[in-house]
Amino acid sequence: MSLYTLLMSHPIVRLVNGALTGNRVGYWARLPTIALLAGLTACAAIDQPITENSTAEELYRQAKRNLNNGDFLGAVDTFETLGARYPFGNYTQQAQLDVAYAYYKQDEYDNAIASADRFIKLYPRSENIDYAYYMKGLANFSRGGSTLERLFPRDLAKVNQAWLRAAFADFDTLVRRFPDSSYVADATERMKFLHNEMARHELVTARYYYKRGAMIAAINRAKYLLEHFEGSEHVGNGLALMAAAYGTLGQEQLQLDTLRVLALNEPKHPAVAGLDLPKSVN
Repeated sequence: MSLYTLLMSHPIVRLVNGALTGNRVGYWARLPTIALLAGLTACAAIDQPITENSTAEELYRQAKRNLNNGDFLGAVDTFETLGARYPFGNYTQQAQLDVAYAYYKQDEYDNAIASADRFIKLYPRSENIDYAYYMKGLANFSRGGSTLERLFPRDLAKVNQAWLRAAFADFDTLVRRFPDSSYVADATERMKFLHNEMARHELVTARYYYKRGAMIAAINRAKYLLEHFEGSEHVGNGLALMAAAYGTLGQEQLQLDTLRVLALNEPKHPAVAGLDLPKSVN
């Protein structure tokens, strides 16, 4: 399932439809009939100006029209107006999630996260909580990005790692607490990606220290990689760098021990290829 499909499947009609019919309806992707979609489309075609007397439903539908038309700033403004005029009710509850998405599309990640957090705090028992955590993860994942970087991807190993750790934690919460959520598959893939990118950050930093002759710092950073990112594709290179740093310091036994561990885990790694290493360490 693509990211677009996941985002467009967020719970934008469940509460609204409940307010209109008294029934609970699933996500867009789970809507049981085409008739409901057709009805919403027909309503969307009627563009009514917002006035002081606009009802919660009218405000919500206008905000949704803005959102669907790509007018994310207009959607944010209208959703915020809805929340201010009608602080309670199903439309306002649903708008809290929709405004998080609108902020996300506007690259206003702090506001997107704040909106999702507000939803989690106000509606802790909502069946849409999984989407709130997913949106938080996406916003943290996207921090530091720009329009240009959508064409030329950024190097995540060089961005603020606190953002990546926060994204990982959000996705992890989603996966653990809501294993049946439709967002789990995408969140799991993003967690694997983040795991490797954070490990690569440690490797890049260790190499930086190594090239400048700071061997102890390089070894410590490589150790951090091994301790916190087990299973990462960068573990082998971390061990190789650690062995090289030990060799530079004249710590031959530690170098040998490290190379042996590397050979056991990645026997084809260039750092141990062709080496005749002992099978055991005294």
